[in-house]
Amino acid sequence: MDTRGGRLSLVRGGAAQEFTVTLRNGNSADHRHLLVAFQMEVLVGEPGDRPGSGPGFLLERFDPASGAWRPAELRVANDTRPLSLYTGGGPLAREAVRVERYRLRATAGGPTGSTPVVVSFVDTDTDREAAAHVLLGHSTG
Repeated sequence: MDTRGGRLSLVRGGAAQEFTVTLRNGNSADHRHLLVAFQMEVLVGEPGDRPGSGPGFLLERFDPASGAWRPAELRVANDTRPLSLYTGGGPLAREAVRVERYRLRATAGGPTGSTPVVVSFVDTDTDREAAAHVLLGHSTG
């Protein structure tokens, strides 16, 4: 994971902040469908914060083929999604490296608070995590 300042500090209704996820396969087997999945818990603000209304966040992935940003799934929930429910993902051959670009924006009506974004690497062919998940620090004001 790489982002300016090592974390995302969003402002409701403000500009999106970009970050990258680098996938390195190392010595493991080829992956036909390796998915980068994102989840964060429901934000609980500080005393006096206004509760949010609306979707809260917009996550997008850069599509290098078209040169456009496309919507990506960000699950906001306080439970774990079963790995068998994930689909999709792209190939990652043995010894290969892939860098994916993302950006996250807090919508004007979304909540405030702080919780890390959990980034998981799911092999959707085997319904297993291909690597340990990582945490991306995040706060929205």
